[in-house]
Amino acid sequence: MDMQGYDREAAAAFMLPKLNKAEFRPIAADAPVLVAQAIDADFAYMKSAGILTEEGLMGDAYYDDDDAFEFILDHMAKARRAKEKDMDALAAFVDQYMELQEQYLSESGLLSWD
Repeated sequence: MDMQGYDREAAAAFMLPKLNKAEFRPIAADAPVLVAQAIDADFAYMKSAGILTEEGLMGDAYYDDDDAFEFILDHMAKARRAKEKDMDALAAFVDQYMELQEQYLSESGLLSWD
C-alpha cells in the first residue's frame, strides 16, 4: 500500500525531468522503469520498517536514509538482476531518487517534520 494521498504518476512526472541521467548513464534509458521500481522499493521499505501502516498512514517509526538507501538499492538490484558493472550507476540513480522523492513529498504536503 502506498502512502495515502501519494500519486505515483505525479511523482514520476515530477522526478523524471529532474534526473541527471549522466550520473547513471549505463542504465539511463530505463529511467521511467527505474523510478517505478524505486517507488515500489521505497514503499516496501516504509512498510517493513513500520513507517507506514497497512492503511498507508504514518506509523511510529522514523525514516532512516541509510537503511532506506540500502534497502532500495538491494531491492532494485535483485529485481533488475543487476550486474556488478551496473551497481555504481544504480546507486547513483537511487541517491537522486531519494532526494527527488523527498522534494516531491514535501512539495505535495505529504512529508511531516513532527
